[in-house]
Amino acid sequence: MNMIYRKGKIYKFGYFMTPFLIVTSLGWIDPLADKVREGNQLYHKGAYEDALDKYVDAQVHAPQVSQLDFNIADTQYQRKKYDEAARLFGKIVQSDDPEMQAKASFNMGNTLYRQGKMKEAMECYKKAVDFTDELEYKGDEAMNSLKNDARYNYEYVERKMKEDERKQQEQNQKENEQKQDTRDKKEDQHQKEDKDEEKEKNEPQNDKQEPGQKNTQKNDDDAREDKQDQSDKDKEKDQHAEQPQPMQPQGQRQMSKEEAERFLDALNHAEKETRQMLKDKQRLQHKSVEKDW
Repeated sequence: MNMIYRKGKIYKFGYFMTPFLIVTSLGWIDPLADKVREGNQLYHKGAYEDALDKYVDAQVHAPQVSQLDFNIADTQYQRKKYDEAARLFGKIVQSDDPEMQAKASFNMGNTLYRQGKMKEAMECYKKAVDFTDELEYKGDEAMNSLKNDARYNYEYVERKMKEDERKQQEQNQKENEQKQDTRDKKEDQHQKEDKDEEKEKNEPQNDKQEPGQKNTQKNDDDAREDKQDQSDKDKEKDQHAEQPQPMQPQGQRQMSKEEAERFLDALNHAEKETRQMLKDKQRLQHKSVEKDW
């Protein structure tokens, strides 16, 4: 802890691990100075709620003192009330005091860093360096230390941003590779399914008949056999139809005299012809025998 005395005012600078934080206090020989001293003591003990009460009470009597705004902003930073701390540090940066502007810019950078606003934090560290260069007493040890710390923090945040960017790129690449791997697996699965489907289409149909298809085939075979049997029956029926049918007996009736005479004449004539044919046959056989002798 470094203590520097200037014109009766006490400025205390507390440096913490990166990113650093500055604590400023002031004192006069009056009740206001007592409240500020009490607030500083509580602050360094880590009793930030009580320290804040002391600083706020003191500010009621001196609302225009930028050092009180600075101490309140520091206390809000320790309470992790970063929005309120950033608001107050920003108010001090707009003042006309280069030394307070440099300190507020430095702590503003720390606050933005805690909020994850890296680029904005780097801008504040750069402003802290610029404000330090504007001071008339450039040989001041405390301000030179602040300037060096601001540069260090600037470079630190810059390296961290690059590292975070590299990690993010690696993470994105890993996620893209995982997505591509998932797509490739799905594509391979689709191709396998397509091949199996094509193979199934090309297999012989008889080898993969379903039970319903087999029943249908059996029914078709039975139908063809029934049709063949019916065709054979039809052919047999047609053949029977083509054969001469026997005369059916007709009802008996009495012949007339003329019909009876004609019938007897026909029988006599037939008998005569038969006897003549027998005689002719015997004569032919007798001649043949005589010739052989």
